Amino acid sequence: MRQPPGPPADGDRATAPGFGHGDCHDTALGTLLGLAGVTHPEDLILGELAFGVTVDRGVADGLSLSYRSGPALPPATGPAGTGITLTRRRATDLPDLCRHLRDRTRDGRAVAVTVDQYDYEPAPFHRVAHVPHDLVVTAATGSGLDVLDSFPASRFAGTVEPSRFARWADSPHLGAARYATVELAVRPGAAEDAAGWLARNWRDRIRRNIAAMLDPSDRHGVAAIGLVADRLADWLAGPDFQPDAGRRRELAVSSFTDLGAMRRGHALWLSRVAGLDRPALGECADRVRAVSRQWDVAASLWLAGARSGQVVDPAAADLVARGLHQVPKLLRLIAAAERRMVEQIDAAVHTGG
Repeated sequence: MRQPPGPPADGDRATAPGFGHGDCHDTALGTLLGLAGVTHPEDLILGELAFGVTVDRGVADGLSLSYRSGPALPPATGPAGTGITLTRRRATDLPDLCRHLRDRTRDGRAVAVTVDQYDYEPAPFHRVAHVPHDLVVTAATGSGLDVLDSFPASRFAGTVEPSRFARWADSPHLGAARYATVELAVRPGAAEDAAGWLARNWRDRIRRNIAAMLDPSDRHGVAAIGLVADRLADWLAGPDFQPDAGRRRELAVSSFTDLGAMRRGHALWLSRVAGLDRPALGECADRVRAVSRQWDVAASLWLAGARSGQVVDPAAADLVARGLHQVPKLLRLIAAAERRMVEQIDAAVHTGG
């Protein structure tokens, strides 16, 4: 596990792994759930399979392809309630944020905080792009904050001084996410009750996922992946894209770069369902993991282009540009693989295997 730059204040904190599945929002939320006593956070947060894309935005506006269509957590109350409530807060400024963290962690709570990857040293986009990232603060005093980040690409745990944390969190580029925090309220017994939530609700979750992924409109599911491919192809062929790495403006960062991690999280969820006497869904989980590797390749090609301004060898720059042009083609292949994957899940559910 990585440590923040400089000597760690407390080395044995680096052994605390947190929850490391899904994207950074999932890993932070899963870590909060784990600290609250939920043994398998994936049962609650990684059951979404569906995609959605905002149709009236283009690549230059920050094209977003997301996989979660509903709330981050199931409802706390009602027949399918978990007893676990998610509370979001946005501080007015950095001092207000730090006061809130001190107050909440003083009572033994953990709080998820959004930071900017541009100034966050362990992050993949450090000094490359302004990208929101969620991590967990477990203690905060005037001398330092104990931070836990279990997202695999930026994983570390340790104590950081307030000035360093301020560089991470006090970024105007975060927009509405600046000074944003998330924490959980867990009623007595809810952590134990959550263990049975998956068994009671997986069928409804899968049915909703299948319907969303096979939605015929271009806003959702497999069709949305094709729409993203078309928009990326148009952008790469248009005036905003410069083949010369020295003149190329910073590439828009699309959220598909996290989809490999998201898909592996959903594979973990399906594996949990397979353990409920649904062995055919175990094979489906393997198919989801295979698709996740295709997403990883597409993300690697795209991120190499985002960093292309650092490339000085013309041949290497040309290779990067060629790789970028392969991304739309690869996304169309992924869309076809996602459709086959969903059809396999649908068949496994209906055959009862």
